[in-house]
Amino acid sequence: MSKDKPPTPPSSGGGGSPAGGTAETCCPSDFKISPCRIMKVNGRLQISASELEGFPGGTYEWTTSSSKVTLENPKSGTVTVKAGADPGSGRDSETINVTRKAPGCAPVTKAVKVTVAKVTFSASPNQRYGYDDFDTPANPDDDHICVKKSDHTFVKVKIEGGAVGTDFDWACDDAGTCDVVQPGGTADFDLRLNAGAHNKRETTLKAKSKCPGAEVFAQLKVHVYKERVVNVSIAKFDKTDAGTNMRFPTADYASHQNAANDKLKQGVVKYNLSNYDANNKPTPVNLASGTSTLTYDIKAGGGADLTAISSAMTGTGNKVRVAIIRDMKSVYYLAAAASAGDTSVTVTAGSTFLQTGRSYALGTGATRENISVTALNGGTITCAALTHDHAAGETIEFPAAGWSSDPILIIEGNASLDVAKWTILHEVGHRAEGLGLRDIIDRTNFMHFSQDWTDYRLRYCPRLKNYPAGTTDKENQWELIPRT
Repeated sequence: MSKDKPPTPPSSGGGGSPAGGTAETCCPSDFKISPCRIMKVNGRLQISASELEGFPGGTYEWTTSSSKVTLENPKSGTVTVKAGADPGSGRDSETINVTRKAPGCAPVTKAVKVTVAKVTFSASPNQRYGYDDFDTPANPDDDHICVKKSDHTFVKVKIEGGAVGTDFDWACDDAGTCDVVQPGGTADFDLRLNAGAHNKRETTLKAKSKCPGAEVFAQLKVHVYKERVVNVSIAKFDKTDAGTNMRFPTADYASHQNAANDKLKQGVVKYNLSNYDANNKPTPVNLASGTSTLTYDIKAGGGADLTAISSAMTGTGNKVRVAIIRDMKSVYYLAAAASAGDTSVTVTAGSTFLQTGRSYALGTGATRENISVTALNGGTITCAALTHDHAAGETIEFPAAGWSSDPILIIEGNASLDVAKWTILHEVGHRAEGLGLRDIIDRTNFMHFSQDWTDYRLRYCPRLKNYPAGTTDKENQWELIPRT
């Protein structure tokens, strides 16, 4: 093999041979290979062979028995190495042989060791905010991570194939949005991302080869957000402060704050929860029915009972007000009388929340019946034939567990206390002073329209809205949350 210093060229007048060759033939015993040796799975790498200074040109041929790479243009000075989908078994695990030939010279063969590497970003157990795999776990290149402004978070990095962290440059396209702390020489680590002082900005984190082409081995969208802080006051309401009609009269809803924020941080959101009553007792209120069941007029956006509760909950400043009640009837009123046999009814408010294929209670007492909805058009509801006559002003009940009114209304109903606690957070999420989000269809999501949650995530990947029925509209929750 030749030395690092340039070879000595042939001297004039029949002097000595070049270094690395023979005096008789000027045949070299070595040649140069370009330095880049790390390539990514499914990637391409060009490797070049060239003569030592002072020697005539030869021809080159490249061969390999590796199952991880194939060669293009193998009979040339520059070969293109193509990697397959799988990383190598270790560093320098793939061998490519290159042979130099020239007339009158013995062939010279060198072994070139190549590393086929794969870099993957994923959610770290130590992440401080959110990570969204965009529902495509097999394609990490479309993932997103978020971080609070002027704060930091971590992303997990896994490098397969024998490469390590110091083989790459780790950087965001805009260092002012996201600055990266360079890792050490390991293959499995948490990468720290430091966020800039921006209310809302995004950039792309990239793992780049240190070769001249700076090939990108992996990338990740980074979102910097101002934390959305929402202050919430929670009151329980009953006929007396003893709460004898309530299922959970002593429930401490404010104590749910830490568990809530552990989920809400996924969208860079924080709720500050407080109990309205200093002693955490129910606040007395008299409802129009004289019972503990509130009637909510959907067209009016509340009605007399909501007004009574609002008047009893004062001194909360700019906090979002939440009222916990024993039960509630949410109603539409018939705009006109309907007769037995009719297949449609008209209500005084648009039927936004009703859905086709579902049944709803119409009327009270002996003429109460369930109507099966087959079509909706504004305030007109098409249904199976009615069994009874119904007068204008009778009600159709819509089963709502809460309303994002002011104050927000949440029923204890028959759900568990834990479900009631999460329902509070969900309804606050609807309010403009909260998160400004809509009901969506995803049981793993904080804003799922029903109380049958399996998780409480906030997502960057757009979620399908639940209303109006049949909509195809979606919303990106991270981006829609106010950041001012």
